[in-house]
Formats: sequence, C-alpha cells, structure tokens
Amino acid sequence: MLLAMTSVLYAQEKEEKQSEGAKRHKLMLVMGNVHVPAGINIDGDKAWTVVPSWGLDYDYALTEQWAIGMHTDMAIESYEYEEDIIYKRTRPFSMILTGSRKFGEHLTVMAGGGVELAKEEDLTIVRVGIDYGWELQNDWELSASLMSDFKIDAYNSWILGLGVGKRF
Repeated sequence: MLLAMTSVLYAQEKEEKQSEGAKRHKLMLVMGNVHVPAGINIDGDKAWTVVPSWGLDYDYALTEQWAIGMHTDMAIESYEYEEDIIYKRTRPFSMILTGSRKFGEHLTVMAGGGVELAKEEDLTIVRVGIDYGWELQNDWELSASLMSDFKIDAYNSWILGLGVGKRF
C-alpha cells in the first residue's frame, strides 16, 4: 500500500514539473517549394510550375496536442498562372492563422485561413496540411510538411517544405 501511494505521488510530482517546464513556443524556418498546377512556363504554355519559397512559422502550444500559430511564406520568384486568362503573381507573401492537433509523437494536422499578398492582387487563402516532425536535443526540431492552399476565386497550390525549429 505504501509503495503504491509513493508511486502515485511521484507520478503527480513528475507531471507537475513537466507542465511547469513545458516549452510552449516554437519558431520554425521552412525551406519549401510552391507547386502551381495551373502555372504558365516561360514559353507561355500551361505547365505545372514549381517556385522556391521560404517560410517562418510560429506556434503556441495550448496543450500537448493542440496549438495555434501564425505561418508565413514567401515565394522568392514571380510566376504566372491561368484561370481563363493569364494572371501574374509577383513574389507573393502569405500569412495564415492556424490551428493544429498533434497525433502521436510525430504527426501534426493543421488548418487555417489568411491572405496572400502580391503587387497585383491580394487573395484569401484556406490552408490544410500535415507536418511530420522529429524532436532533437536541446529543444530543436526537424520537420517535413505538405500544405495545400485553396485560394478563393483564384488558383490553388501545394507547398512541400523542410524546416528546422526551436522550442522555447
């Protein structure tokens, strides 16, 4: 009986220390590629277009499974796409408010909404995606992500990314 009570008290103390020392903030630098299925190549023909991008993501952990965040991306090249007529996007910059849920130790599913800003026109975005992360020493993390951006009344795109982040 005494051994069982001691085990319960130790487990409660350990859980309290973990929650007190939990690092709720995460900042992630992401190198990615924006995939535009409705893109236009340099010859003016419709072709799947891939554009390099950089992202900076911030997440705040509400619990061990749930987080909210602000995810940003910037395509570092301009491109064109076709939706009945040809449109140009000059290095678009996206800001997405996200909510995410972690399943198990590695997989996170996220969804959110925001805006894509460009010289030509600002677009509303709905984003869904998955992230697979590996925790490293000293609160560092590596991740691979796949995001799908649905732009209202415009083109859609996919983002494949690799990121490195730090919890604090």
